[in-house]
Amino acid sequence: MSDIYSVQLSDGPGLPVVVSHALGLDHAMWSGWIDAQKGQRPILAYDHRGQGRSKLGLRPLDLDLLVEDAATLVNAWKRGPVVFVGLSQGGMVGQGLAIKHPSLVRGLVLAHTVGSYAPAAQAAWKERIAIVEQRGIAAVVDLISQRYLSEDFRANNPQVTDALRAQILANDAKAYVANCQAVASVNWLNDLKLIGCPTLVLAGALDMGATPAMAEAIHHEISGSQLEIFEHASHLSPLEQPEKFQHAVGEFLNRL
Repeated sequence: MSDIYSVQLSDGPGLPVVVSHALGLDHAMWSGWIDAQKGQRPILAYDHRGQGRSKLGLRPLDLDLLVEDAATLVNAWKRGPVVFVGLSQGGMVGQGLAIKHPSLVRGLVLAHTVGSYAPAAQAAWKERIAIVEQRGIAAVVDLISQRYLSEDFRANNPQVTDALRAQILANDAKAYVANCQAVASVNWLNDLKLIGCPTLVLAGALDMGATPAMAEAIHHEISGSQLEIFEHASHLSPLEQPEKFQHAVGEFLNRL
């Protein structure tokens, strides 16, 4: 898979884990969580098409292609079935992977993600796409950072916020638009009942883009799934609430 950048960042005796990042970021989003896991389990991180070090490629980008990328990576890694930990866009990929390739997924963590968007949210995505096409990434970096991190966290952690903004601004506008279009079309909700593996659904009480109600909808459709809502987190709980995120995911992994 010459288009897709991936790297194994940990090894150990535990279950193998693949981590999948949020829109506009890359695998470095997981660095804090991975550092806490080193030596405990094998962890493979990768960048979605057109983000980080991965190339956009020539094929039209949609969620089905992103799911196939993930399946190809898991098969090539030869450690499967894996626990797939996806956040935001990564959670959308994780849903599709568990639906379409159940034999590859031992467990599933769906963090700050959605199964489908209402018409109003789809209209908001179209507006964001139009702004980026006309004015570039810089025109939406404030909007994105405000959605990704809560106001209090941004005020108290300016270095983290500045690093996030820099990463967003590094995106190629064409590739970002392609990924926005893929995300906006997510429509897994009616198929989530097909997921049979253990699943943990995580949400932030302050998240405006992937609300607790959206997490509830996913939790309702996946039989036996667990739901946890972080009271003081917005969209990136691994940054805002790292200890709570590590505890929730660690407890889930230990039960598998």
